[in-house]
Amino acid sequence: MKKIYTVFFVLLLISCSVKETEKEPVVQHQDNTSSPAVESQQSGAQSLLTKEDIKGIWTSGESENASFNIEEDSILFVDTFEYLKYEFRNDTLIYLDDNIPFFKIRVIKADKDSLVLSNEDGIRRLWRFKD
Repeated sequence: MKKIYTVFFVLLLISCSVKETEKEPVVQHQDNTSSPAVESQQSGAQSLLTKEDIKGIWTSGESENASFNIEEDSILFVDTFEYLKYEFRNDTLIYLDDNIPFFKIRVIKADKDSLVLSNEDGIRRLWRFKD
């Protein structure tokens, strides 16, 4: 009888760990279709994004708070209340430390209510934060 309980307990632990890894850290929109803007960006088309497109307060949906605020020349990370200088060239956000680039992230899509970023860690989807 003890073996049966042990087997069920192990199966329970395994099933819980599988569910945790399957969860996505960001909130997805209802439809999983990609927009023509994203498809054209991914196909290598020339970017028409400007700094004005990415400026604003953005959230990943992981919490009820904003994730960061992109301002004219800096990004405020809300959770740490830390400002970081940046440059925006073509479709790339370049983080600066003492005017030395140390991190780059590509902007795949930016419109009035969504921002999609990509780097070697994967794709991150954000939404404009509304009070």
